[in-house]
Amino acid sequence: MTNYLDTLTHRGWVKFDDVFSTQLVDEILDEYLTNEHHFVNIQKQKGIAHLVENATHHSFVICRKMLTLLENPILGKFLTEYFNGAYILNTMGVSRITKVNKTYTQNIHRDIRSFSGSNKLWLNAIILLSDSTEENGATWMLEGSQNSPNKPEEKEFFDNAIRATGKKGDVIFFDGNMWHAAGKNLTETDRYIITPFFSKPYIKQQLDYPRALGIDFGKTLTPQLAQVLGYNAMVPVSLEEFYQTDENRFYKRSQG
Repeated sequence: MTNYLDTLTHRGWVKFDDVFSTQLVDEILDEYLTNEHHFVNIQKQKGIAHLVENATHHSFVICRKMLTLLENPILGKFLTEYFNGAYILNTMGVSRITKVNKTYTQNIHRDIRSFSGSNKLWLNAIILLSDSTEENGATWMLEGSQNSPNKPEEKEFFDNAIRATGKKGDVIFFDGNMWHAAGKNLTETDRYIITPFFSKPYIKQQLDYPRALGIDFGKTLTPQLAQVLGYNAMVPVSLEEFYQTDENRFYKRSQG
């Protein structure tokens, strides 16, 4: 893992090839497309569909096949070494890049709101559900920008950014401080990615996954998946939940 970690440190991103099989990726995408309307309906009800077009969030809450992606031992080892210990899933969604409609992820942005410098608090990932090329919208990444708190000007960004291309089943990790943007899709075929973001356990999840999925559901999971989903980093909501013996604490000592 040392070479991967060194690449991430120096370039701000690194790619793992052929992590997931084409069959698994296709099954996950099929399940998502079958259930995408649930997310879109809620977005419309809340009056924000035009703001998040072609993007859904916390997708595995409904599309449970995606949970398989979080149990890969190679990626788990890499994440454990990166965070030097425990980590959790902070958020995870699906993004579609089309030729016709723009997605907000095509704006230059970074996904951590407060610049964290060299502190390893947050790590982004892209799981490719489609081949990702310069023609169909591969993500632009500005190497070195993870070291600066300032957003680059558009010309500076596109003059110097590289394209993170890859094959279906590849996984790309990049520093949460890095400025990036999804590219334009010039083809007739939509490009799909899943974007899991990981963090130290003490950073609040964007959705309370243990309570969204259910406490009993957590008891059916492997210890690894329960950890990643945040079941060991829960916050009590009452004094009765707070006062516990060590083994029954909601936020475990191992979480930092």
